[in-house]
Amino acid sequence: MTATLQTSVRNLVENRVFQGVVLALIIINAVILGAETFPMVVETAGPAIDLADRIILYAFVVEILLRIFAWRVAYFRNGWNIFDFLIVLVSLVAVTSGLAALRAFRVLRVLRVITVIPRMRVVVSALLDSLPGIASVGVVLALIIYVFAVIASSLYGGEHPDRFGDVFASMYTLFQVMTLEGWPDIAAQVSATHPNSWIFFMAFVLLATFTMLNLFVAIVVRVVEEDSEPLFSDIIENQKAIAADIAAMREEIAALRKDRS
Repeated sequence: MTATLQTSVRNLVENRVFQGVVLALIIINAVILGAETFPMVVETAGPAIDLADRIILYAFVVEILLRIFAWRVAYFRNGWNIFDFLIVLVSLVAVTSGLAALRAFRVLRVLRVITVIPRMRVVVSALLDSLPGIASVGVVLALIIYVFAVIASSLYGGEHPDRFGDVFASMYTLFQVMTLEGWPDIAAQVSATHPNSWIFFMAFVLLATFTMLNLFVAIVVRVVEEDSEPLFSDIIENQKAIAADIAAMREEIAALRKDRS
Protein backbone atom coordinates (compact mmCIF):
# COMPACT_ATOMS: atom_id res chain seq x y z
CA MET A 1 0.00 0.00 0.00
CA THR A 2 2.76 2.41 0.96
CA ALA A 3 4.77 1.57 -2.18
CA THR A 4 1.71 2.20 -4.35
CA LEU A 5 1.06 5.53 -2.64
CA GLN A 6 4.72 6.46 -3.00
CA THR A 7 4.60 5.70 -6.73
CA SER A 8 1.44 7.77 -7.11
CA VAL A 9 3.02 10.72 -5.33
CA ARG A 10 6.15 10.40 -7.48
CA ASN A 11 4.05 10.43 -10.65
CA LEU A 12 2.23 13.49 -9.32
CA VAL A 13 5.33 15.57 -8.59
CA GLU A 14 6.91 14.58 -11.92
CA ASN A 15 3.79 15.56 -13.85
CA ARG A 16 4.25 18.57 -16.12
CA VAL A 17 1.06 20.19 -14.86
CA PHE A 18 2.30 19.95 -11.27
CA GLN A 19 5.68 21.44 -12.24
CA GLY A 20 3.90 24.18 -14.18
CA VAL A 21 1.84 25.06 -11.10
CA VAL A 22 5.02 25.24 -9.00
CA LEU A 23 6.65 27.52 -11.58
CA ALA A 24 3.54 29.73 -11.64
CA LEU A 25 3.63 29.99 -7.84
CA ILE A 26 7.30 30.99 -7.95
CA ILE A 27 6.54 33.75 -10.47
CA ILE A 28 3.54 34.97 -8.47
CA ASN A 29 5.66 34.96 -5.33
CA ALA A 30 8.32 37.03 -7.10
CA VAL A 31 5.67 39.57 -8.13
CA ILE A 32 4.34 39.72 -4.55
CA LEU A 33 7.81 40.29 -3.09
CA GLY A 34 8.38 43.08 -5.60
CA ALA A 35 5.00 44.65 -4.83
CA GLU A 36 5.90 44.80 -1.14
CA THR A 37 8.62 47.34 -1.96
CA PHE A 38 5.97 49.92 -2.90
CA PRO A 39 4.55 51.66 0.22
CA MET A 40 1.30 52.50 -1.57
CA VAL A 41 0.66 48.84 -2.41
CA VAL A 42 1.44 47.78 1.16
CA GLU A 43 -0.97 50.36 2.58
CA THR A 44 -3.84 49.30 0.34
CA ALA A 45 -3.33 45.53 0.14
CA GLY A 46 -0.84 44.69 2.90
CA PRO A 47 -2.88 41.96 4.67
CA ALA A 48 -3.85 40.32 1.38
CA ILE A 49 -0.21 40.28 0.25
CA ASP A 50 0.92 38.72 3.54
CA LEU A 51 -1.81 36.08 3.29
CA ALA A 52 -0.90 35.23 -0.31
CA ASP A 53 2.78 35.07 0.63
CA ARG A 54 2.10 32.62 3.45
CA ILE A 55 -0.19 30.47 1.30
CA ILE A 56 2.49 30.18 -1.38
CA LEU A 57 5.14 29.37 1.23
CA TYR A 58 3.00 26.60 2.73
CA ALA A 59 2.35 25.30 -0.78
CA PHE A 60 6.12 25.05 -1.25
CA VAL A 61 6.42 23.23 2.07
CA VAL A 62 3.77 20.71 0.97
CA GLU A 63 5.58 20.26 -2.35
CA ILE A 64 8.89 19.55 -0.60
CA LEU A 65 7.20 17.09 1.77
CA LEU A 66 5.61 15.29 -1.18
CA ARG A 67 8.97 15.01 -2.90
CA ILE A 68 10.62 13.70 0.27
CA PHE A 69 7.83 11.14 0.65
CA ALA A 70 8.21 10.11 -3.00
CA TRP A 71 11.98 9.60 -2.94
CA ARG A 72 12.68 9.24 0.80
CA VAL A 73 16.45 9.31 1.47
CA ALA A 74 17.24 9.49 -2.25
CA TYR A 75 15.75 12.99 -2.28
CA PHE A 76 18.74 14.37 -0.37
CA ARG A 77 21.26 12.76 -2.72
CA ASN A 78 20.50 15.37 -5.34
CA GLY A 79 22.20 18.72 -4.89
CA TRP A 80 19.33 20.63 -6.48
CA ASN A 81 16.86 19.03 -4.07
CA ILE A 82 19.01 20.11 -1.13
CA PHE A 83 19.12 23.63 -2.62
CA ASP A 84 15.30 23.63 -2.81
CA PHE A 85 14.96 22.27 0.71
CA LEU A 86 17.29 24.89 2.22
CA ILE A 87 15.57 27.77 0.43
CA VAL A 88 12.14 26.70 1.65
CA LEU A 89 13.50 26.09 5.16
CA VAL A 90 15.10 29.54 5.32
CA SER A 91 11.91 31.13 3.98
CA LEU A 92 9.83 29.30 6.57
CA VAL A 93 12.10 30.46 9.40
CA ALA A 94 12.07 34.01 8.01
CA VAL A 95 8.27 34.18 7.94
CA THR A 96 7.60 32.49 11.28
CA SER A 97 10.31 34.34 13.22
CA GLY A 98 8.79 37.77 12.67
CA LEU A 99 12.23 39.41 12.52
CA ALA A 100 12.43 42.08 9.83
CA ALA A 101 16.04 41.16 9.00
CA LEU A 102 15.15 37.53 8.36
CA ARG A 103 12.03 38.40 6.37
CA ALA A 104 14.29 39.81 3.67
CA PHE A 105 15.50 36.26 3.01
CA ARG A 106 12.05 35.37 1.66
CA VAL A 107 13.27 36.64 -1.70
CA LEU A 108 15.46 33.52 -1.92
CA ARG A 109 12.30 31.63 -2.91
CA VAL A 110 12.57 33.25 -6.33
CA LEU A 111 15.79 31.27 -6.88
CA ARG A 112 13.69 28.10 -6.97
CA VAL A 113 12.94 28.91 -10.60
CA ILE A 114 16.48 27.66 -11.31
CA THR A 115 15.66 24.17 -10.08
CA VAL A 116 12.34 24.04 -11.93
CA ILE A 117 13.73 24.92 -15.38
CA PRO A 118 16.37 22.38 -16.56
CA ARG A 119 18.17 24.80 -18.88
CA MET A 120 18.75 27.19 -16.00
CA ARG A 121 20.29 24.36 -14.02
CA VAL A 122 22.69 23.81 -16.92
CA VAL A 123 23.73 27.47 -16.84
CA VAL A 124 24.24 27.51 -13.07
CA SER A 125 26.16 24.22 -13.19
CA ALA A 126 28.34 25.64 -15.93
CA LEU A 127 29.08 28.72 -13.85
CA LEU A 128 30.09 26.56 -10.90
CA ASP A 129 32.22 24.30 -13.10
CA SER A 130 33.96 27.31 -14.62
CA LEU A 131 35.03 28.72 -11.24
CA PRO A 132 38.52 27.08 -11.29
CA GLY A 133 39.26 28.54 -14.72
CA ILE A 134 37.83 31.91 -13.75
CA ALA A 135 39.94 31.92 -10.59
CA SER A 136 43.09 31.26 -12.63
CA VAL A 137 42.31 34.09 -15.03
CA GLY A 138 41.43 36.29 -12.05
CA VAL A 139 44.85 35.74 -10.50
CA VAL A 140 46.58 36.64 -13.76
CA LEU A 141 44.38 39.73 -14.10
CA ALA A 142 45.19 40.78 -10.52
CA LEU A 143 48.91 40.45 -11.28
CA ILE A 144 48.53 42.58 -14.40
CA ILE A 145 46.66 45.27 -12.46
CA TYR A 146 49.29 45.19 -9.74
CA VAL A 147 52.19 45.56 -12.19
CA PHE A 148 50.50 48.44 -14.02
CA ALA A 149 49.57 50.02 -10.66
CA VAL A 150 53.20 50.08 -9.57
CA ILE A 151 54.20 51.62 -12.89
CA ALA A 152 51.39 54.20 -12.69
CA SER A 153 52.35 55.16 -9.13
CA SER A 154 55.95 55.70 -10.21
CA LEU A 155 55.04 57.73 -13.30
CA TYR A 156 51.95 59.70 -12.27
CA GLY A 157 51.77 59.53 -8.47
CA GLY A 158 53.51 62.87 -7.91
CA GLU A 159 51.12 64.93 -10.05
CA HIS A 160 47.97 62.86 -9.36
CA PRO A 161 48.18 61.60 -5.77
CA ASP A 162 44.40 61.18 -5.48
CA ARG A 163 44.41 58.53 -8.23
CA PHE A 164 47.96 57.17 -8.29
CA GLY A 165 49.41 58.23 -4.93
CA ASP A 166 50.12 54.65 -3.84
CA VAL A 167 49.74 51.18 -5.22
CA PHE A 168 46.27 50.65 -3.72
CA ALA A 169 44.91 53.91 -5.09
CA SER A 170 46.43 53.04 -8.46
CA MET A 171 44.86 49.57 -8.43
CA TYR A 172 41.45 51.06 -7.70
CA THR A 173 41.86 53.64 -10.48
CA LEU A 174 43.02 50.99 -12.94
CA PHE A 175 40.07 48.81 -11.97
CA GLN A 176 37.82 51.71 -12.98
CA VAL A 177 39.75 52.01 -16.24
CA MET A 178 39.41 48.26 -16.86
CA THR A 179 35.61 48.45 -16.53
CA LEU A 180 35.67 51.35 -19.03
CA GLU A 181 33.70 53.45 -16.53
CA GLY A 182 34.81 57.03 -17.02
CA TRP A 183 38.28 56.03 -18.14
CA PRO A 184 38.52 58.79 -20.82
CA ASP A 185 38.19 61.38 -18.03
CA ILE A 186 40.96 59.70 -16.02
CA ALA A 187 43.18 59.46 -19.10
CA ALA A 188 42.49 63.12 -19.95
CA GLN A 189 43.49 64.25 -16.45
CA VAL A 190 46.76 62.37 -16.63
CA SER A 191 47.51 63.45 -20.22
CA ALA A 192 47.29 67.08 -19.11
CA THR A 193 50.58 66.59 -17.24
CA HIS A 194 51.96 63.60 -19.16
CA PRO A 195 51.19 63.86 -22.89
CA ASN A 196 52.50 60.37 -23.63
CA SER A 197 50.31 58.67 -20.99
CA TRP A 198 47.91 57.52 -23.72
CA ILE A 199 50.40 54.74 -24.50
CA PHE A 200 50.10 53.45 -20.93
CA PHE A 201 46.30 53.55 -20.89
CA MET A 202 45.91 51.99 -24.32
CA ALA A 203 48.26 49.15 -23.41
CA PHE A 204 46.40 48.53 -20.16
CA VAL A 205 42.93 48.63 -21.74
CA LEU A 206 43.96 46.31 -24.57
CA LEU A 207 45.56 43.82 -22.21
CA ALA A 208 43.21 43.93 -19.22
CA THR A 209 39.85 44.69 -20.80
CA PHE A 210 39.83 43.34 -24.33
CA THR A 211 42.01 40.31 -23.62
CA MET A 212 41.69 39.15 -20.02
CA LEU A 213 37.99 39.94 -19.51
CA ASN A 214 37.14 38.15 -22.73
CA LEU A 215 38.90 35.10 -21.33
CA PHE A 216 36.27 35.00 -18.58
CA VAL A 217 33.55 34.90 -21.22
CA ALA A 218 35.40 32.25 -23.22
CA ILE A 219 35.77 29.98 -20.19
CA VAL A 220 32.08 30.24 -19.29
CA VAL A 221 30.97 29.64 -22.88
CA ARG A 222 33.19 26.57 -23.20
CA VAL A 223 31.91 25.06 -19.96
CA VAL A 224 28.29 25.81 -20.90
CA GLU A 225 28.79 23.98 -24.19
CA GLU A 226 30.34 21.00 -22.41
CA ASP A 227 27.58 20.84 -19.78
CA SER A 228 24.88 21.25 -22.43
CA GLU A 229 26.09 18.32 -24.53
CA PRO A 230 24.29 15.62 -22.44
CA LEU A 231 21.03 17.58 -22.56
CA PHE A 232 21.14 18.13 -26.29
CA SER A 233 22.42 14.61 -26.96
CA ASP A 234 19.32 13.22 -25.24
CA ILE A 235 17.13 15.44 -27.41
CA ILE A 236 18.95 14.33 -30.55
CA GLU A 237 18.65 10.66 -29.58
CA ASN A 238 14.92 11.10 -28.99
CA GLN A 239 14.54 12.76 -32.38
CA LYS A 240 16.44 9.92 -34.04
CA ALA A 241 14.24 7.35 -32.30
CA ILE A 242 11.09 9.16 -33.43
CA ALA A 243 12.43 9.38 -37.00
CA ALA A 244 13.21 5.64 -36.96
CA ASP A 245 9.69 4.84 -35.72
CA ILE A 246 8.16 6.99 -38.45
CA ALA A 247 10.32 5.31 -41.08
CA ALA A 248 9.25 1.86 -39.81
CA MET A 249 5.59 2.89 -39.90
CA ARG A 250 5.97 4.09 -43.47
CA GLU A 251 7.50 0.78 -44.47
CA GLU A 252 4.64 -1.11 -42.84
CA ILE A 253 2.06 1.07 -44.59
CA ALA A 254 3.82 0.56 -47.91
CA ALA A 255 3.87 -3.22 -47.33
CA LEU A 256 0.14 -3.22 -46.50
CA ARG A 257 -0.63 -1.30 -49.67
CA LYS A 258 1.31 -3.81 -51.75
CA ASP A 259 -0.56 -6.73 -50.12
CA ARG A 260 -3.91 -5.13 -50.90
CA SER A 261 -2.96 -4.47 -54.49
